[in-house]
Amino acid sequence: MRVTNQMMADRTVFNLSRNASRFMRIQNQLSTGRQINTPSDDPIGTQLVLGYKTRLSELEQYISNIEQAKGRLTFYEDSLTDLKNLFESANLTATTMANDTFTGVEREAAANEIDSLYQQILQLGNKQINGRFIFAGHRIRTTPLMASTNGVIYNGDIGTINIEPDDGSRIRTNLNGQDIFFRQLSTLGDKSDIRGGLTGTTLVADLNAGNGIDNTPGTFEVYDANRDVTYTIDISAANTVNDVLNAINTTLGAGSNISAAIASAGNSFVWQPTIGTANSATDQTPLSNLNNGGGVDQSPGSFTIRNADSSISFTVDISSASTLGEARTLINNAITAEGLTNVSVGFNANGTGLAVSDTNGVPLGLTIEDPNSSQSTAEDLGIAGSVGANLDGRDLQPIPDFTIREIGAQTTGTDLGIIGHVVHDTVMADIRPRLTLTSTLASLNNNAGYTLGEIEISQGDRTVTLDLGNASLVTVSDLLDTINSAGLDITASINADETGIQIVNNVADRTLTVKSTDSTRTAHELGIVGSPDMLGTMLLLSDALHNNDREMAGALMGNLEKAMQELLGSRAETGTRIMRLTTTGSRHESTQIQVQKLLSEVQDADLISLVTAQAREESLYQAALLASSKIIQLSLVDFLR
Repeated sequence: MRVTNQMMADRTVFNLSRNASRFMRIQNQLSTGRQINTPSDDPIGTQLVLGYKTRLSELEQYISNIEQAKGRLTFYEDSLTDLKNLFESANLTATTMANDTFTGVEREAAANEIDSLYQQILQLGNKQINGRFIFAGHRIRTTPLMASTNGVIYNGDIGTINIEPDDGSRIRTNLNGQDIFFRQLSTLGDKSDIRGGLTGTTLVADLNAGNGIDNTPGTFEVYDANRDVTYTIDISAANTVNDVLNAINTTLGAGSNISAAIASAGNSFVWQPTIGTANSATDQTPLSNLNNGGGVDQSPGSFTIRNADSSISFTVDISSASTLGEARTLINNAITAEGLTNVSVGFNANGTGLAVSDTNGVPLGLTIEDPNSSQSTAEDLGIAGSVGANLDGRDLQPIPDFTIREIGAQTTGTDLGIIGHVVHDTVMADIRPRLTLTSTLASLNNNAGYTLGEIEISQGDRTVTLDLGNASLVTVSDLLDTINSAGLDITASINADETGIQIVNNVADRTLTVKSTDSTRTAHELGIVGSPDMLGTMLLLSDALHNNDREMAGALMGNLEKAMQELLGSRAETGTRIMRLTTTGSRHESTQIQVQKLLSEVQDADLISLVTAQAREESLYQAALLASSKIIQLSLVDFLR
């Protein structure tokens, strides 16, 4: 192929252009400091650069989100600390004023202090940042806490504000006033016990707060130590308290000298040993029961039997005896051992003590005496003195001695609260009858009833006064219906323990308070006085101190302590979120440095290499120009053109 001058010129121009292009690209890289200035410089590198820049943009946004969230949460953390300190001050005041050494004037001053703390709490709840209420949820332009004389209403919402601190992660950065200031610290009356009384018609299944009793097989024992007799009581068929009493007293019978009844306190049974025949002495009577429980002198436990000239004289030792029968046997054995006949020791005609009889035609003229004034064995046995034909011993006055005990592993007696040792009228354990809707108000307070009057219930800005002393209220059901029909969004019911009544606030954005309004102290007696929430508790504390009611002030301390614990918990949770954000932010900053390094490695130019390359390309370009000038010779034609 023929190579023309034109072809050589074109090729030379192309190479010069390419050399110039390389030279210009290196100069551009030097001026920008980047080795990739256009996608064509490095298509693969360009993709990496775009990815790194996108990641850096994401990290910058996350870090910005985190810093804003930390600032907001720190503000909440500080506010919760302030709130906790205010409630701590209120609790200290309540604790101090619950002491009965303070006067009404001093409590009035304390009430003013509580009023000031209450106002500070409201101010914190309505705090703003840049014109936005921080405790209002999403309703940041609405004042969240609206206070009235009787309560507080929450006007915000429970909306949450979340941020994304990381890929696929969300964290809440706000607190709303409903969760903080209206948090339920307790349920009014949930642990109250208005002492439903025990009556004959009380169901066995309602005993022990509705847990009933063990009635399979449903037996227990009554042991009479004075007579060494055991009675087995079977109450397996009993449905009511009267059934239980009938089963017990029918089995024991009149001759047992003991019976059971409902105690006057109205919440338990009572064992009632009978007087008179209950003092009968038998061979089974323990010596320790004699003389109203004083027992018999058994140290050394001896006495003397003799006649007038002491031709008959011997000592009787009963120190080893534990029952009256054993003592009587030892005495009769000693008489027989002396060779005396027709002389014996039995029981007197009333059965209340011993008797010594001498049936010889001519009585032996025996005398029974203690050897000295420091011993009283014969006297304690009631037979000290001259026998004659018959010595009718005095009444030994044995105390009743009954033991009520379980049979095997049963718990029937324990469930009835009647297990134990009985020596006199003995009121047994409280068996806590279950409160039911049909329980009468007269049966409350262990059948003594309460003097009921008016109570005041306030929910937010609404207040009602109820007369619970109305004669038409007969049962617990009537009482609950009166409260539930008061027009407030509350529910009154029997509490879970079935020992009292409780009132539940059905709305979470209004305070609830219950108090007595007259001298009957009805709310106190029914165990429903107080408030379940923080702000309501502060209102009642102020009211109690203004009214010089130290009992009420003391009763509110539990809620104040719970409020402090709840606020500590919220602050700890907020602090945890801040720590989590701080950790995430630090990780993002570390990742940011790594990504920037990778971006620099791909995008940034090596200046030393570029300077060398520029010098090389410049030399090549100059050489190419010189060579081209030699190869391409100008002709007259070139000038003519």
